[in-house]
Amino acid sequence: MDPLAHKYTYFQRFWHRWQARRDIPFRRKFFVGYDLSGNTYWEFTIDGNLNNLRRKLEPYIKSPFEVDHYHTVPPQWHQWLRRTRPNAPTIQELVNDQLRQERIKILAKQADQKWTLEKQKQQQAFESQLQRELQKVQQRSEATKLAEDSKSVYLNDTMNDKEKPKITEETTTKKEQETDPWKEADSQKSDMTAATVTPKR
Repeated sequence: MDPLAHKYTYFQRFWHRWQARRDIPFRRKFFVGYDLSGNTYWEFTIDGNLNNLRRKLEPYIKSPFEVDHYHTVPPQWHQWLRRTRPNAPTIQELVNDQLRQERIKILAKQADQKWTLEKQKQQQAFESQLQRELQKVQQRSEATKLAEDSKSVYLNDTMNDKEKPKITEETTTKKEQETDPWKEADSQKSDMTAATVTPKR
C-alpha cells in the first residue's frame, strides 16, 4: 500500500521524477523525495555551482509561519536537511520507522498494564498481610485481657479469703467450751483438784 496515493496524483509524481533528473542542463532545482506527511524535499543552487547545493523543505499544506511545518518532518529528513546524513531516506525506511514506533507504543502500553497489575497484586498482598497482623494483634490483646481479668478475679478471691477469720482448733475448742456447760464444770473440777493446801505452823 502506497502511503502517498491519496496525496499526489500520477501526473504529479511523474513531474517530480522529471524534476529529479540531474542530467538536464541549466537546471537549478532538483527534487529529492517525499515524507509520509506529503512534504517534498529539494536541492537547489543560486550561483549555478552544482557541487555546493542547498537543501530545503516544501510543505504539503502551507502554514502562515515556516516554523509550523517542522513538527511534520521526520528525524531522518531533519538529518538530511542539516547535512548530518548524506543520503535521503526512502519511503520504505520511513514506513519501517513508523511501524517500529507503533510497536514501541504497544509494548510500552503492555508494560504499563503489566506494572499496574503487579502493583495492584502487591497492594492486595500487603493489605491481606496487614489484615492478618491486625487480627493477630487483636487476638493477643483479647488473650491478655482475659488473663488480666482472671488474675484480677483470683486476686479478689484471695483478698476476700484473707479478710475472713481463720478457723483453727483453738477457736473451735473455745467455742465448744463457751457453749457446753458440762465441759465448763469439768474444767473447774480439774482446777480444784490441782490446788494443794499447805498447813500453817
